[in-house]
Amino acid sequence: MTTLTTAPLAPLLDRLFAEADAATNPALSAFSSEERDRLMHSKTDYLRLYGLMKDLWLPVSRETGVLLYMLARSTGARSIVEFGTSFGISALHLAAALRDNGGGRLITSECEPSKVMRARAHLVEGGLDDLVEVREGDALKSKRCSGGTFRAWS
Repeated sequence: MTTLTTAPLAPLLDRLFAEADAATNPALSAFSSEERDRLMHSKTDYLRLYGLMKDLWLPVSRETGVLLYMLARSTGARSIVEFGTSFGISALHLAAALRDNGGGRLITSECEPSKVMRARAHLVEGGLDDLVEVREGDALKSKRCSGGTFRAWS
């Protein structure tokens, strides 16, 4: 048994994946796929897009979460940096690996304040908040935290 497969984390992840699967974001449907793509790649308008996506779940898949867990476990990770946590599903997987590795520190980040609050609440509910520091801010404007999809550990 692992932190990932036992309470309180396993039922929390089940609930969060179900919530993510059921979530929709009508604000994004007003944009064509071309406009969404343009906003995502814009060096000036990306914050507008992220603002529209503030309620949108951007989770890793169950399989990717397990892969993150296994990679961090197999390397014996003690320090992990995650860029862009959304509601914290990936952070929960990475922090579970740290717990099962005997401890460590995950530093994660998120641009959207409402997502920061939700991610922190999920980490508390999962019993992993003692291993995680969630930094709020735009990675492109701050050296202190980052956004995006890059993950690294050591």
